[in-house]
Amino acid sequence: MLRFLNRIATSRWASGPMRAMVPVDALLQRRTMGRLSIGRTVGLHSLLLTTTGARTGQPRQVPLFHVPYGRGFAVIDSNLGADNHPAWSVNLLRHPHATVVTLGKQLPVIARETQGHEREEIWQTILSVSPGYAAYDARCNRNLRIFHLQPAPDGRHTSSTRSPRPRQPTPG
Repeated sequence: MLRFLNRIATSRWASGPMRAMVPVDALLQRRTMGRLSIGRTVGLHSLLLTTTGARTGQPRQVPLFHVPYGRGFAVIDSNLGADNHPAWSVNLLRHPHATVVTLGKQLPVIARETQGHEREEIWQTILSVSPGYAAYDARCNRNLRIFHLQPAPDGRHTSSTRSPRPRQPTPG
C-alpha cells in the first residue's frame, strides 16, 4: 500500500486531493492527540506541528510526515513539490521554538535547519521510507529544507500558548 501511495501521491494531479486532506488530518490529529492520522494508517510517521507565525506571531498548526532522528524528528518542507516554501518552514526559521503532538504526547521542540552531511543522512533516510519525496525535489525550483526538531532542553518553549487559529495548513 505504501509503495502504491508513494507512486500516486507524488503525481501533479494528486496535489489537489492531498491538499484537501490536510485539514482533515489536522483535525484528526488534534482530536486524538496525534494517536490517529491519515499517514499513520498507511505506515508513515506523522505529527502535528504548532509553530509561531513569522508575520502574525499567532500559533499555526500543520500535520507533517516525519522520520525519527536522534531524540527528535526530522521533517521536510516539500510542499508537494510546489516552488514556494510552506509557511510552517518560514515560521520555524523566524521562531524555532515549536510544539509537536504525536502518539498522545505533546513535546516542546527547537527546530534547526540541517546542512551538509547531516542533511544528506536525513534525506537518504526520508527516501528509504518515502521515495516519492525525490519527485517533489525534482519538480520544484528550490532547495527543500530539512529540519531537525529536537526536544527543548528544559521541557519548555517560548512560542505562544494560545489555541491555533483554524486555517488550511500546507502539507510537508
